[in-house]
Amino acid sequence: LKQSSFVCSHLRGRVYLRIASCDRFAMSPPVGTLHYIEQTLYKAEKALIVAKFNGLALDQKKFDAQKDARKPEFIAKNPTGKVPYLETDMGCIFTSNAIARYIARSRADTALYGKCFDDEGQIDTWLEFCTHELEVPLMTWVYPVMGLMDDIPKATADAQVDVKKALTALEGQLKSSKYLVGDFVTLADIALVCALREGFARVFDAAFRKAFPKVNAWFEGCVAMPQFKAVLGIVKLCATAEKPQPVLKEFLPPVRSEKKKEEPAKKEAPKAEAKAISKALVPPRPNAPTGDVAGAITAVGDQIRVLKEKLKAEGLSGKKINDHDEVKKLVAQLQELKEGAEAAPAAPVAAPAAPAAAAPCAPPAAEGGSVDAQITAVGEQIRALKEKLKGEGLSGKKINDHDEIKTLVAQLTELKAQGGAGGAAPAKATLPTPPAPAAGGGDIEAQITGVGDEIRSLKEKLKGEGLSGKKINDHDEVKALVAKLTELKAKQ
Repeated sequence: LKQSSFVCSHLRGRVYLRIASCDRFAMSPPVGTLHYIEQTLYKAEKALIVAKFNGLALDQKKFDAQKDARKPEFIAKNPTGKVPYLETDMGCIFTSNAIARYIARSRADTALYGKCFDDEGQIDTWLEFCTHELEVPLMTWVYPVMGLMDDIPKATADAQVDVKKALTALEGQLKSSKYLVGDFVTLADIALVCALREGFARVFDAAFRKAFPKVNAWFEGCVAMPQFKAVLGIVKLCATAEKPQPVLKEFLPPVRSEKKKEEPAKKEAPKAEAKAISKALVPPRPNAPTGDVAGAITAVGDQIRVLKEKLKAEGLSGKKINDHDEVKKLVAQLQELKEGAEAAPAAPVAAPAAPAAAAPCAPPAAEGGSVDAQITAVGEQIRALKEKLKGEGLSGKKINDHDEIKTLVAQLTELKAQGGAGGAAPAKATLPTPPAPAAGGGDIEAQITGVGDEIRSLKEKLKGEGLSGKKINDHDEVKALVAKLTELKAKQ
């Protein structure tokens, strides 16, 4: 500094250290490093123009939001993560207006922060106006045009109305003075010109500007000054308002897949438990009779329901449950079993159970098997439809009262009645003198199917009463039926 002195002034009980120059402010070392994002450069331009007026130097560094924001050293020195920020020897200053105030107050003789106490209050008023009354609606209008965010037509229309209100207020102020706070440029003028620059360049066409002649003259007068030109260059006014653009890649919302990556350990436990359930409930896939395949279909269906209940209790729902790896594997296994059952119809079921002498009685057995297959198929339809309706937001009684559900339930009831009346009796006729183990195995399989249906019906009933998850599984009747089912499976 040449012939300079440090002056302490006491205002409102605070001490300001200012530099008063007796001759001229010689070139000094940079005040600090200004970090900025290129697409929102206007925020940094406030401080850069102020530095030009005050004869101060600022180093500049472009900030990459995708890379630099995750660096530990950035978080350590700027915990708020706000950009732009000014890095000085004393620490970091963040937000554009705070940085501009800091640079403006570095010199007392330029009057960028006013000439008196009242001027400072007026400047602060217009800085707040700039942030809340102008920048918010203007950037809601301009950012979609710059590809920084999605265009929402209703929001844009509302923003245009608010921008006009803000410009009307500016127009009124500039009717009584050349600049916002008297006849000299202050930080208030610099901040508002920088905020308005994108509007004048991109969306304020001639028809829009016509309503604000004082604002136009003030803006064009400011940007013609050498201090503004040195930072903004030549500002060309908008001829035709620009249209919204697709959002730039670096400003697209992040894909929220991190939660899955963060919780691999938590998911290992359900997978291990699901595998254990699979081994317990699903018998080895036989090369043999379709009767075993039908049992496997029932068992896998039960396993899917048990796993889904468990995942619901862990907080998953709807699509997340259906997309769970173990659920998808079991569904694929179930589909494969069903395709196998369709490819090999009921004839093989009768072959191992009855001797050659009983061959004339085979048709009734096949008929009973057909009814059982229909019961299983309709049951699967009901369950699939209920899952679909849950995914659409229905639950409890609303699902049970759905027309399609009621139709399918009626169909299932009718099939079960046929199975009890027409299917059970022929089954006894076809096996008048079978070996004891074969007869017992057939009865047990039917009992397993019956108890499984009872459990499902009871669970649906309890859901309709408002119970869910663990409360259903802990219900006394459910526990008793599950114990009975386990006992029956052990006898197979």
